[in-house]
Amino acid sequence: MRPSTPERLKASLRDWLEMKETGEGLACCADEMIEQIQAKLAVLEPLLGELAAQGLGFTLKHCQHDAWGMICPDASEPGRYRWQAFRRDGFTGHSTFDSSEQCLGDLVDDGYTLPDPGALDRLAATVEWQRGMEVVAVIQACNAGRMSYEDALRAREAIDARYASGTAR
Repeated sequence: MRPSTPERLKASLRDWLEMKETGEGLACCADEMIEQIQAKLAVLEPLLGELAAQGLGFTLKHCQHDAWGMICPDASEPGRYRWQAFRRDGFTGHSTFDSSEQCLGDLVDDGYTLPDPGALDRLAATVEWQRGMEVVAVIQACNAGRMSYEDALRAREAIDARYASGTAR
């Protein structure tokens, strides 16, 4: 069940241990599931401590590729929290939850496990990020109906040409 929390993981662990002991249900899969749950707990619990110490802005890098997630207040739903996903070339999406701890559990569920303080500041200072954010603005305008798909394609080509020629700022 997502997002992972220590409580949910420990309850699931108890269920799998019981299933293994009784031989009922999916006992044939119990060892694998127990191992996965224990591994996730071993990652999540220390990260919860780091989140408590650092607070909002806590950023994790994905364990397999260049992608990050940062926990922050949700601007569109006051009182809730989001983890904002981004790559080297800009923001890619977000997921909203009732607590920062749930955001962290969902990040871990998605493979974001490596603390990376300052990642957003480092990336936002790059030309790759600036170009990506221009492209995101075109996509948003098209999705909102303020620009036709054809106009969006032309705008994207113009952005690509400007950055390829080195005349972009």
